[in-house]
Amino acid sequence: MSNEFLLMSPSGFNVEKVQYKNVMFTVWDVGGQEKLRPLWRHYFNNTDGLIYVVDSLDRERIGKAKNEFQTIINDPFMLNSVILVFANKQDMKGAMTPMEVCEGLGLFDLKNRKWHIQGTCALRGDGLYEGLDWLASTLKAMRAAGYSSI
Repeated sequence: MSNEFLLMSPSGFNVEKVQYKNVMFTVWDVGGQEKLRPLWRHYFNNTDGLIYVVDSLDRERIGKAKNEFQTIINDPFMLNSVILVFANKQDMKGAMTPMEVCEGLGLFDLKNRKWHIQGTCALRGDGLYEGLDWLASTLKAMRAAGYSSI
């Protein structure tokens, strides 16, 4: 198992190796501008996991976030990837709860997919380790069971 996962955030394009809990991740941060989104699918091959970051304060764009999310997870290269959703900005008044983000993205409709949602505050680091713990243990279990994208 390559332990590659995809990190989607609004910051642009970056690639780096990250080790967490004895799992080595190749992180592709391919978030960003709308004009770059058609290029995302070029990074899906051999992806074991997806981290999708949602701005929980942006209620107006949850529908757009859902459309992008569904496009990604339904790509043929992503069908076996585990999914971690970070519902960010939980510290802000008026933010959607993780349950509301689940409903907004259609997570409850996913069948035969391993997924987890984690409320986070990226600025303080709240929830980040809990989400990464879930991802690392899930990928290790899949590896032990013989599942991998490659």
